[in-house]
Amino acid sequence: MTVVSLHKSHSANFKIHSPILMKNGLAEVFRVIECKVKVNMMYIYALGIIVFLCIFVIAYFIKRKNKISKITEFSACRNPNCVRCVQYRQVTVRACERYHQLCQLQTDISDATQRIAKSLTKNSLHSTTSQLLEENVPNPLVFDLKELNPTEFYEVCSDVRLAADITVLEENKDTILSDFLNINKPQHQERWLRNDTPEGQWRVFHLINQGKVMEENIKLCEKTFELVSKLQNVMKRNVFGNVVFSVINPGTTISTHYGPTNIRIRCHLGLITMDECILTVSGMHRKWQTGKCLLFNDAFPHGVTHLGSDEKGPRCVLIVDLWHPDITMQERNSIDYIFSPVNE
Repeated sequence: MTVVSLHKSHSANFKIHSPILMKNGLAEVFRVIECKVKVNMMYIYALGIIVFLCIFVIAYFIKRKNKISKITEFSACRNPNCVRCVQYRQVTVRACERYHQLCQLQTDISDATQRIAKSLTKNSLHSTTSQLLEENVPNPLVFDLKELNPTEFYEVCSDVRLAADITVLEENKDTILSDFLNINKPQHQERWLRNDTPEGQWRVFHLINQGKVMEENIKLCEKTFELVSKLQNVMKRNVFGNVVFSVINPGTTISTHYGPTNIRIRCHLGLITMDECILTVSGMHRKWQTGKCLLFNDAFPHGVTHLGSDEKGPRCVLIVDLWHPDITMQERNSIDYIFSPVNE
């Protein structure tokens, strides 16, 4: 009787507590499930944040790439001989070699060319356009001479070191225009080169191209070449020096880009101009004037837009590269040797 009673007692006890055990068991199961769900949700949230950040970063770089592509469409032309676009690495390496040659030839030259040597060292790594894309600062793509005054525009009357050359060009504007009208005739069009532009057409006729005199071209405009050759500051014996007639047709856009160096000042003598054609340098706008010179440092980001109709006709200028006025004569001679025209 005792055994039976105990058995019945335990059985009754089990029946009494089993719903509680089941309830506690289910609660534990649910708690575990809830914890796992919370952990999984944290993983999902974290994964979502990571995915969002990845999409944001990818979108940013795609947008930036498109912006760089748009802004630098002209910054890399297809001319295999272009110092700025294609041969900058070869030019930089060659310049370092020629600097060491110059030091061996003239043992007393190192003191006068210290900032050239320092600049060559710092230019051993090419400065890409995208690095300074957001800033209105100079970013010369080949040679950046340190300690030069970084000014976007030069007023014709503000620097006496350039004033004499500007006077010569402006006083002889009619002679230069006459030569331009001659070379712009249909029978001479094969001598003109066409630069790449996103829209429209940009043609150039070189008298000096990257330090090389274009002998056949100057035969057609000898008076202009003679005038330019006598300028005190004309840059004509190194790869950065050019003298060129430039024609931009209506509807043409020259994308924002950087020049190869900060050692030159680009001088544009207006031959045929109109208000609809605009030069932009570091966000500042300028217009050419017929018979007047416009001077700027093309190491800064710059571009051109011709918004005029076909009736307005093309904008035509003579471009002459002048030495930056802060460069000494000793430095000029050294740079001419170090950056002498390629293949010389």
